[in-house]
Amino acid sequence: MIMVLTLSLTGLLLFLTFVSGVRHMTLAIMLVRPSCDRVFDWLRDASGGQSGPGASMNVIVIAMALVAILYVPGLALSSAFIAWFGFVLAAACSLLRTPDPEGGLRLFLGLATYAAVFMLPQALIKSRETMALCFTVALGSSLVPSAFALLEVAMDPAILTGQHRLQSTFTHPNIYAFYLLSVVALLLFLNSSRRIALSTFMRRTTFAYAGYLLFLLLLTKTRSAWFAMLIVMVAYSVVVDRRWLLPMLALPVLALLIPGTSERLSDLESGTVAVGFEQLNSLAWRELLWQDTLDWLRDNPPGLFGYGLNSFQSYVPLFFSLLDAEAGRPDVEQGLGLHNGFLQVYFEMGIAGLVAFTFLMAAIILKLIATLNKDFAGSFIMLMLCVGYMIVLYYDNLFGYLQFQWFFWFTLGTVCASERIAFASPSPLTPYVARTNRTVRFKPLS
Repeated sequence: MIMVLTLSLTGLLLFLTFVSGVRHMTLAIMLVRPSCDRVFDWLRDASGGQSGPGASMNVIVIAMALVAILYVPGLALSSAFIAWFGFVLAAACSLLRTPDPEGGLRLFLGLATYAAVFMLPQALIKSRETMALCFTVALGSSLVPSAFALLEVAMDPAILTGQHRLQSTFTHPNIYAFYLLSVVALLLFLNSSRRIALSTFMRRTTFAYAGYLLFLLLLTKTRSAWFAMLIVMVAYSVVVDRRWLLPMLALPVLALLIPGTSERLSDLESGTVAVGFEQLNSLAWRELLWQDTLDWLRDNPPGLFGYGLNSFQSYVPLFFSLLDAEAGRPDVEQGLGLHNGFLQVYFEMGIAGLVAFTFLMAAIILKLIATLNKDFAGSFIMLMLCVGYMIVLYYDNLFGYLQFQWFFWFTLGTVCASERIAFASPSPLTPYVARTNRTVRFKPLS
């Protein structure tokens, strides 16, 4: 049943792509995808399958990226494409070694979609209008989750006063937290970049919206996202706009006034040593898992292509000292993850994967650095977003968080692509975008 539904939906999306075009379908998928996860999971569970409607979107996104590259063959020579190709190729070689072919294939297709959503703006953005539309769609994708989050808090007050965590339309609070981190960074970018000039009304509105999203971020109770967001906000306040430095210094104090937030931080003070029946806190538990993994890898190096995509769950019983004691944990029951993206790449994809991922991040960071002289504030904020990405990658199973990864890579892809046309001479105005000589100015839709 689920296979018939997936194939039917894939066929429908292919037909709509043929009718509407790659650009419109890309923007439509990016707009609605963050709102769909719970619905997709419900449909998958109801049908008893391993994949759901989300698989159809994944196939369409990869197909659209391949078509876009065929129509813009010059992209194949870009440093970003070469970097992504190397990383995906390393993942494909690793897939051949995995003891879990089904899980490894799902992870491989997920990585391929991240490359696709990054490359699609590179092919689609040929005008200021498309650049502005991509930014608008990325920001607009957060509206439904933000509204649903308010409803979730109203229905579950323990999110505000207790230990329950906000997750909105996402399947886990951590995924929503990392998504919020990226949306806030995008808002800072739109208010600071020379590529975009917001009206006074839009500037005030987006700052107010950013404040609301920061409040939601606190309610996710995701400490790694808090830390990454603090780095981004402090860097913005010190380097870009020092008027926000004093409010930023007061923000941690205000955050502690929320009961659930202060309890989440105080948890780190207990459970730091695995002695007797004391349960480790999440950070200490991660550190023990990482140390056991590194100790095992020291005697069993992963080689060139690692132990295979999604292989960690198969090997972890060989060395994790607390596996039996942690058998009741939800993440163990669903398949224990490494909670460290760098270590996951090394374990599952080996030296080739680690080198390829390093080259990928370096290529994007160098591209952003190269645009500092044209758009210092905007490029600097995106660099800080990359720093935030690597912080949360260090602490979580980030490669499996598709909704966040799509938003992050689509935003970065749009920023990198916009450099080609953002400072060109303006073309005639459109109904929804008004331009100056060097920027794009958003106006409310009429």
